[in-house]
Amino acid sequence: MVAVVTNPNAGKNTPRAGLGKVVASILTTPHWTYNPKTLIALEETAKELSRDRPDILVIAGGDGSVHQTLSKVLLEHEHSPGTPLPQILIIPIGTMNNLATTIGLTRHPAVKLAEIMAAKLRENRPLDVTHLSPLKINDEYGFLYGTGLPVNFLQKYYEDRKNRGRKRAIKVILATLGNEIASLVTFRKSKQILTRPVHAKITLPDGNEPPVAPFMTHTGILCASIDQVGLGCRAMPDARSRPGCFMLRSTHLSFWGLAVSLGALWVGLPLPATFDAVVPHLTIDYQEPTIATVDGDMKPPRTSDLITCGPTVSFITG
Repeated sequence: MVAVVTNPNAGKNTPRAGLGKVVASILTTPHWTYNPKTLIALEETAKELSRDRPDILVIAGGDGSVHQTLSKVLLEHEHSPGTPLPQILIIPIGTMNNLATTIGLTRHPAVKLAEIMAAKLRENRPLDVTHLSPLKINDEYGFLYGTGLPVNFLQKYYEDRKNRGRKRAIKVILATLGNEIASLVTFRKSKQILTRPVHAKITLPDGNEPPVAPFMTHTGILCASIDQVGLGCRAMPDARSRPGCFMLRSTHLSFWGLAVSLGALWVGLPLPATFDAVVPHLTIDYQEPTIATVDGDMKPPRTSDLITCGPTVSFITG
């Protein structure tokens, strides 16, 4: 049995807006289609899914949709650990589709991908599956956690509610570049649009933390169990290198340091002034309440985050 959860806001202000209904009509019946409009409704959906136990759960949306849906489903699963988890199929129709890109689901347009999968299911052909563990951040699940630079970028990105996607992201980057050049020319202090720092202590399982001191200054902190961070940038290359672990990358590079290292960052190479580790869990303590993002969703300011590796989930890839 196939159940589909769609996000009515996925892909808003992009050509993919509204494709969730089309995808659902291809893959299942209206009875097994869920279109929750609030987090409370999504919690009820997760309870229904836990009770009805579909073989395949399709999530039609972007990274935020997957994060919210999978969080509710996995938390419900924790209450009933004996129940098997369904296989997950992501149909990427969001503005950010880093998980889908990581596991190879962006090679086809969303509707075409849904049609390919529907044909396989009808004909009982074997499905290709990959196994991936999400992060567990406190009491929710996701695949990409970040603070500092990731939060600064998304805050600027979300300022324009009508424009989303690649063009908007490039516009934010170009605006930041212009500001940094103006700072050099006029000898004024940079506004640090993207590189406004955070002060945090990162504690790893072996008791060692990135140098040099508690509450050191970080330009950015990322934790991920996927390698993609957006626009095809493979900034977390070791995220899937060890089962049951995820990748930490923290840096204190300046804007120009990051700009010089952009090529290496894009293809997933080591960076200077950057601390990398592959770990099963860690704790981040902030000097003051700090906003973090999980799969593009902004979280309320917190002074501490515990990040562990979640259960292994089977994702359909073809």
